[in-house]
Formats: sequence, C-alpha cells, structure tokens
Amino acid sequence: MIPTPAEILERIKDGTLLPPDVIGSLDHDDILDRRDGDPEFETQWTRVYKEIEARWPTANVDDGVASLADDVRRESFLAVSRATSQHEIASYVSDDFDLITRGSILGVNDAFLKNLWETYHRNEIPTPANDE
Repeated sequence: MIPTPAEILERIKDGTLLPPDVIGSLDHDDILDRRDGDPEFETQWTRVYKEIEARWPTANVDDGVASLADDVRRESFLAVSRATSQHEIASYVSDDFDLITRGSILGVNDAFLKNLWETYHRNEIPTPANDE
C-alpha cells in the first residue's frame, strides 16, 4: 500500500526514504541506460502518467494535499540531487514520485504504480531487469 503524501514527504526528509548513502552508491548511468533502453518500462510508465494526467484536472483534490504532492516531487528531486550531483537521475526519481503521490491521491490501483512504490520503499530506484 502506498502511504499518504505526508508520510512519503516525512520519510524523504528524515532520510529513511532515498537515503543519501544508498542512493549515492548506485550506478546512476546504468540505471538511466536501462530505463531509457527498455520500451516496455517506458510504455507502462507513460500509460500510468497519461491516466493520472487525464484524471487530475477534474479530481476534487484539496489544495493542501495537492501542495503536499508538489512538496514530495521537489524534496525527492533535492534528496537525489544532493546524494548524486546528477540532475538527470534526480529528475527521473522526482517524476516517479509525482506519479506515485498523485496516483495514490487519485486512488489509482495499478500494478506498475505499486511496483514503483515498492521498489523505492526498498531504497532502490526502479530499473528494468538487466537481460544480460
């Protein structure tokens, strides 16, 4: 189950989610290459993104909750950027957290979205399996 935006934000801020020592030690170039090189991952990510984008404008989302979603996106970017000094990987992560948070707010029940969250919950960055 995906936690509330407030819970996600608190975990990012206290370092139990996206911990700098773990995130900083990952092979960021490999993560980017694998994500960019996997059409299925991109297809699934884009599918969820389009669903959320279509539903968000007409959803009855409290301004405070919408603001928390923005905060999660910003703080996830900053946490990864500080840990890696690489803005590209930070952008990917913040985009993922935007999907996770807004999807949760909208009640999107999707296996791909849940997998994104579960992977971050394990302090990993979602990456397609390496087929080598």
